Parts: sequence; structure tokens; C-alpha cells
Amino acid sequence: MPIILRPKHYLLFLMGLLLAAGIFYVNYVIFYGNPLGRCVYLSVFTFLFWWLCWSLYFEIRDFWQFRWYGPHVDLVEVSITPIEIPLNPTNPEIMPKNKPTQLGGELVHHNSTLSDAPVIIFIHGFSDDSEYIRHFSIPLAHAGFDVVAYDNRGTKKSRRAGSSSQFIEITDDLEYVIRYVKNQNNLKNRPLFLVGISLGAIAAIKQGIKYPKEEVQKIVGIASMGNYKNSIPFSPVPFMKNWWFWLRYTFFGVPINPPKEKNIQLSPSLLLQKEFSLESNDASWKKSLQGRILLIHSRNDQVIDIQHFWENLSILELPLSNWLITQKGGHNFLRYEPIVLGKIINHLKSN
Repeated sequence: MPIILRPKHYLLFLMGLLLAAGIFYVNYVIFYGNPLGRCVYLSVFTFLFWWLCWSLYFEIRDFWQFRWYGPHVDLVEVSITPIEIPLNPTNPEIMPKNKPTQLGGELVHHNSTLSDAPVIIFIHGFSDDSEYIRHFSIPLAHAGFDVVAYDNRGTKKSRRAGSSSQFIEITDDLEYVIRYVKNQNNLKNRPLFLVGISLGAIAAIKQGIKYPKEEVQKIVGIASMGNYKNSIPFSPVPFMKNWWFWLRYTFFGVPINPPKEKNIQLSPSLLLQKEFSLESNDASWKKSLQGRILLIHSRNDQVIDIQHFWENLSILELPLSNWLITQKGGHNFLRYEPIVLGKIINHLKSN
């Protein structure tokens, strides 16, 4: 498995560098008189100890998560084709001139999949990418779906298209991906499903509820937020709840306390309440929406608390067949992927 540098590695490098610099300052400047070579040696050793311990931890942790990274797709009868999705194609002035106007991604196709089979748009989470979620996209291709998995702006092939902290823009970009699928000769006029995890779940619900069932038949939200503000940690104090996420989000410029209107755009529960309150949406529309949505969450999710799941579920009033809670697995459903995939496939193939 190749070495994969992710945002957490850069953050760990910076923190290790600051720690080493602090050690050097204390030993060489404050306690003046210590030999320079010894101070440098101690600082370098501190940095290496910090880096190696945390890197080893993340490598072991990622070994399971990245087990589908770069698979021998020719041996499993799956083809992965690179694609480019136009971004803001009708109004190029919105995008800065020095940035690309497309998102990179891939089309995952099984050799036996029929030409009229349903198409899944899979939206990954924050700091992930289309390759990271291949342990979902490849099995879904084996199940008889064509899967369009793309990199959100600021990540992987879409890194130069924007910043990974542009959450509102990222959730809005799904609109252009849907438009792309509907305009491709090999993908259009086929049933369309939206599947998103974490930040991608926000996008799937936000954009999916805008479309009637005839255009977007199914929506799957995995580890979705309810109210955005209630999910982002506010405490920078070490060892307080979610302090590490606060440090990480702050470092990467994630909006911590967005204004009301922007918070609504990132809060599925608030968006659903807004849609349900519209008089133009009658009882039949609500019933249709309830049948289309599947929510999945883990009880021990440390990133997005299970309370967000209950919040969304109480608004939607979904039947038992349209939601799933795993006892463990965390935010990424480690070792629970087969259960999650089984539930997703069953939902997408149901009437």
C-alpha cells in the first residue's frame, strides 16, 4: 500500500515542529549555557518521537480504511474511468480565472452492469476523496450500479478548484454533478441515486430534496449532521470534548460559527423543516420524500454525535426500514461496512 499524505499529516508535522522549537527555546535560550549540539539533538529527537508515534498510529489505523486503495480492478471485473465535471459551466465568471472550472472524479463500472442500470452519485466527507471511498463504490458497482465518485473542491484531483473548507460551495457543487450525469449520453435517462457520507450526506440531502422522485429516486445520508452549529466543537482546551476537531477545523479554515443563513444551508434538519413547512408541499410529497430517504449512523460516532441522527429522524418520521444504527464503527463505520452496504443496496433496489 503506497504512503498517502492526508491533511492530518501536515497538521502533525506543524505541531511537531512547534513542539521541537519550544524544546529548543527552553533548553538553549531560557536555560542559557546548555551546549548547542545537545539542544539541537534533543529537539530533533523530540520531533522524530512525536512524528513517528503519531504516524505509526495513523498508518495502522489507515491500513484498514485504505485496504481498497489502488485495487487490482482488472481482477475484479471493474473498470475505473477518470472523469471531469464542469463547475459553474453557465457562469464561468463566478470562478477565479486562475482556477480550473471542473471537478475531477471517476466512474466505477462493472463489466456485467447493464446500460440502463441506475447511477449512484457518491459524495465523500471532509478531507476524504473519491479513492478513499472505494470500499463503498467498488462493491456498489458489483451490485449492479454505475457509481460516479468525484473529489470535492480542495481535495485530490479537484484540489485547485477551491478550498476543502468551502462547505457551502461544496454542497452546492453537487448540483453541477447531477447536471453532468443528466447530460452524459452513457448516463442520462437512467434512475439516479444520491449517496453521501458526513459532509457528503449534507450535500445529498440538501440537493436531493429539491428534485422530484422522477429525477432523484433515492437519497442516502450516512453520518449526517442535523444542525451544523451543534456539531462543530467550540472548545480549544486540550482534552475537553472534541478539542482535537476544533484544532483541526480551525487550522483548515472550516467555518466554526457561520451566520444564520449559512448555517441553514449546512443543516439538513433545518432544511427539512423549511421544506416541510411550505404549503406547496402537500402530504403526498412528504410521504414520497420519506420513502426516498435512508439515514445511517453509528452510536459511537465521535465526530457527529448520534443526537443529530435522532434530530433528522424525528423530522422525517421515517419507517423502520428507512434507517439504520450500528452499535460501533465510529464515524467511518470501521468493520461495519458490509452491514452499511447491505442496507444501502437493499434500499436502492426497493420500490
